Amino acid sequence: MFEKKDDFASADNHSAETIVGSSVKLKGNLKSDGDININGSVSGDIRTKASVQIGGSASVVASIKAKDVYVSGVVQGNIEAKDTLQISETGKVYGDIQAGVLVVSPGAIFTGKCAMPETKKEIDIEPLMEIEEENPEKEKSGKK
Repeated sequence: MFEKKDDFASADNHSAETIVGSSVKLKGNLKSDGDININGSVSGDIRTKASVQIGGSASVVASIKAKDVYVSGVVQGNIEAKDTLQISETGKVYGDIQAGVLVVSPGAIFTGKCAMPETKKEIDIEPLMEIEEENPEKEKSGKK
């Protein structure tokens, strides 16, 4: 009934601006304005204004900052996703995360701290009815 996948359905290598193949080992910082798909090994910092997809065979030791981050492989480092961070059932994240929306699939591993900045305004809630406490002194003075 349910099909187990180690990569997200949205992972489309053809639309990615940067692709790190499964046999590639990259050491250094990776900066882009477009989507980044990682299936190999990356060590350093990853920054993009778009999305980062960590494939099931990927091993990343880096801090990641992007609009959206999808993890199916292993990430050791802090992740800051402006919009969505999604960790699939095969994903493993070891580090602190910050995301607008966090989706963790059953079976995923996450070790670290999580912060989700509040984007909604506080709503003032007024009580439906007020209950006044009786003052024993007032009661005594009225019964004379």
